[in-house]
Amino acid sequence: MSRLARILAGVGGAVLGAAAGAGAFWALTGPSNNPDQRVGGWTTNRGVGQERQGPYSRARVALYGIWGLPPTETLYFVAAKDSAGAVLDHRCTYAVEGGPLPTRWWGVTLYKDGFYIANPADRYSWTMTDTEIGADGRWTLTVAPSGEGQNRLTFGPQDGRFQLLLRLYQPNPGVAEHRETVPVPTVRKVAC
Repeated sequence: MSRLARILAGVGGAVLGAAAGAGAFWALTGPSNNPDQRVGGWTTNRGVGQERQGPYSRARVALYGIWGLPPTETLYFVAAKDSAGAVLDHRCTYAVEGGPLPTRWWGVTLYKDGFYIANPADRYSWTMTDTEIGADGRWTLTVAPSGEGQNRLTFGPQDGRFQLLLRLYQPNPGVAEHRETVPVPTVRKVAC
């Protein structure tokens, strides 16, 4: 076999291998196996906590959190962007505005690169029992680079991937099957 034929055979094998790898990736993470669902500006993963999670859900739980509870116990919604679709920016201040949620108890936590963010207030989340809620059931959390105060979470000075995680603990019956009906909070950029 000539040198050119061996090179072409090697290139062909590499292309075939890359195509097979891309096909396998698509089969595992493509739309039919990706249980992500958009709800407002948030994303929920229908596979988290399920007895027979797919590889995509299993990998996400391994990367971002351990022990995802079943949907009858907890629903998880993640916001990595504001309601206008812009990625959360550590230089900006946001208002997370919500109202009554169809659950027994809820909490909103701020993460950077999948971890809590050290801050002077030692505050990592707000829940329905410690958030200032109006008589109409409406509430607002402030997410900002710095500062302290009621209903405030801080990013800190470092750059990174910031996410908000909304957890609904013991959601009302039927909510897990119809997550699109959850009135998730808006994440509005206030200043930069």
